[in-house]
Amino acid sequence: MLKKIFALSGLKVALLITLIILGTFMWNSLFPTGSFLSLMDKKWVDFIMKGRDTQPHSEDVVIAVVDTLSVDRYGKWPWPRERFAQLVDAMNEYYHVGTIGWDIVFSEVDETPAKVMEVTNDYKRRMEALGLNGSGRAQRLVRYMDETMTQLDGDAKFGKTLGKTPNSVIGYFFFAEGETEHLTEAELAESERRVGGSEVQLVINTPGRLPVGNAVESNIEKIYRGGHLSGHFNMTPDFEDGTVRRVHLLIRYRDKIYPSLDLQMLRHHFGSPSLTVIADQETGDVLEIRIGDNMAIQTNTDGSMMINYKGPVRTFPHYSIYDIIERNIPKDALEGKILLVGATEVGIFDLRTTPVGVNFPGVEVHANVLDNLLTNSYFKYHDYLQGITALLILGIGILLGVTLPHLKHIYGTVLAIVIVVGYVFAHYYMVTELLTWTSLVYIVLVTVTVWGGVTLFRFLVSDRDQRFIKGAFRHYLSAEVVEQLADNPDMLKLGGERRVMTAFFSDVQSFSSLSEKLTPEQLVRLLNVYLTNMSNIIMRYGGTVDKYEGDAIIAFFGAPVSYDDHATRSVLVTLECHRRLAELNAEWYESGLYKSWVEAVGPKLKHRIGLNTGEMVVGNMGSENRFDYTMMGNSVNLAARLEGANKNYGTFTCVSEYTYEPAKEAVIGREIDLIRVIGIQTPVRIYEVLARKGELNDQQMKGIAIFEKGLQLYRQQHWDESIKHFTAVQKVFPDDPPSLTFIRRCQEYKAAAQNPATALPADWDGVFEAASK
Repeated sequence: MLKKIFALSGLKVALLITLIILGTFMWNSLFPTGSFLSLMDKKWVDFIMKGRDTQPHSEDVVIAVVDTLSVDRYGKWPWPRERFAQLVDAMNEYYHVGTIGWDIVFSEVDETPAKVMEVTNDYKRRMEALGLNGSGRAQRLVRYMDETMTQLDGDAKFGKTLGKTPNSVIGYFFFAEGETEHLTEAELAESERRVGGSEVQLVINTPGRLPVGNAVESNIEKIYRGGHLSGHFNMTPDFEDGTVRRVHLLIRYRDKIYPSLDLQMLRHHFGSPSLTVIADQETGDVLEIRIGDNMAIQTNTDGSMMINYKGPVRTFPHYSIYDIIERNIPKDALEGKILLVGATEVGIFDLRTTPVGVNFPGVEVHANVLDNLLTNSYFKYHDYLQGITALLILGIGILLGVTLPHLKHIYGTVLAIVIVVGYVFAHYYMVTELLTWTSLVYIVLVTVTVWGGVTLFRFLVSDRDQRFIKGAFRHYLSAEVVEQLADNPDMLKLGGERRVMTAFFSDVQSFSSLSEKLTPEQLVRLLNVYLTNMSNIIMRYGGTVDKYEGDAIIAFFGAPVSYDDHATRSVLVTLECHRRLAELNAEWYESGLYKSWVEAVGPKLKHRIGLNTGEMVVGNMGSENRFDYTMMGNSVNLAARLEGANKNYGTFTCVSEYTYEPAKEAVIGREIDLIRVIGIQTPVRIYEVLARKGELNDQQMKGIAIFEKGLQLYRQQHWDESIKHFTAVQKVFPDDPPSLTFIRRCQEYKAAAQNPATALPADWDGVFEAASK
């Protein structure tokens, strides 16, 4: 009875997998620690946002930018405050801007005028000390100096200009914990005083989940007094990948709650009504933020808002500060607008990573926030959606557990595909139309893993007897062997084990052309000699020949007998194979057996070899009727790709970094490239093995060093210098194919650099994308 209760079934396998995934989801929801699955959910929503067209957005939001044009015309950043006074005059007196928000903090006095005023005050003190200020001329000089200081005081001028028209919302920001050790308590109190009046005045129930500021970086006194309102412009990227997907509209600092720059700008836009924060009385979760009777914002429980980015950079109009000050922009472009002032010039470093692109101006993040709030188009991701996701995980797991054990494999696969594809489309609709979503990754995960688990269970347990009866024994086993299997059925058990091994792939160059020139008898004789000699070398070094595919040899080192130096053995085999093939070429040429081949393709048969070391699965694999002791896995695939990668460089041995590093004490090689092969996303560093240690002379070693320097310059995009080094390699290794390859690449990239559309990016990682296997 107990045995039957605890016996596995397809339904029980499905429920076990479902409960594991459900538990993982609930844990990550209750204790968010940046799990990979949660990040993939975010990345999927990022993918949707980035892939769609530019969305409808408010035309009331525009941006005045410190851009390249402004810096070229007005000089390097930071500018004198008088320049900002000119900007405010232009925006208010000429363009009649509605609301101005400053995504800049003016926390230090204007440097150049401050130095001049310091010198002037020093002159006044010296005159007084020398008794020279009693005469009428001296007094007139002092008055002149006072007037000069007043005229040079850019901070006062900027603050006064801000105060003339009460439409500026100045920004400040809060430090995170650990960034304020250098500040005294007096400095902290003074900085807090200069954000006074910006705190939320009306709070219904105390919010308990707000982020907390450790200190505030506020504007200097003269500018602070000129602003009408002020708000923080903090951005907190997601800690998993540094992407800005949300903003906190509220931050707690000491015993007060401070609103964001965006909220304060909207307050001014609506006529400066009161700001109200409503929280749950029991949990402290933020429920709503109200701007008078004009707007009710449904935030997340921590007062944050998920940003619905409406498009790439410049979705919202950018106007150069230079053009604004010089009145080069039509009045109606700015009149009555909500205008943000911020930096897009790269050197000023206010660039963010967002779902719609990297190097995204921080000021345009605020533009998206303002638009989202004005158009009520922000994402609304609430806690109750996690409960819906949990129910979906449980429901789909039970559905598949009940149905899959009774369906044919093909129908079960179709059902799983329909669920996944249908949910993907439903999720896309939720994000784009409903502006909310449940988890995609966990739903796809439970569907795929339950389907895979039940299918595997059926394959290994439920259908095992039928497979044996219909398949394996009656095809090729004798009665005696069948009897042995009856006593020990594990002898034919399929499966394998994970091991770190080295995979070996070799292929004869131009074999198709060769086969056309030889008779079938000559070809078979040639292949037999070649394969025998190469296989003997592999086995002499402890390798296992997996299979032959025509002229190709597939082998591995490290199984079934395990040894630590399998990588070293494999690279020594490559050198031995090339040496032996050279001897065979000489023997064939001298014997005259293959005269037609020699006349057609030359006297030298060559082969390409690829090696890679990594975790693989090795063991008996195949069907119940026929199986082989073989290997499989991504590391195996990479070795196969590296054999073909030789064609890109004219080399005959291509070894991954994972093989070369543990073997480099025994051989001499050179790094060839950083390559991404077809089917494998992770780039890999590849090497050409040249000789055993001590077999190369000093001149050859120097040639290797010159090649490595040329490769370094190539990755730094110093094309001319790189070409010089690769050309110098030819003096040591005449007609060196890898050097010729890189000379050609450098020339191509140098020509492409003349056109910005085809030039490599400045942060190019140097990876070569293989176009063929």
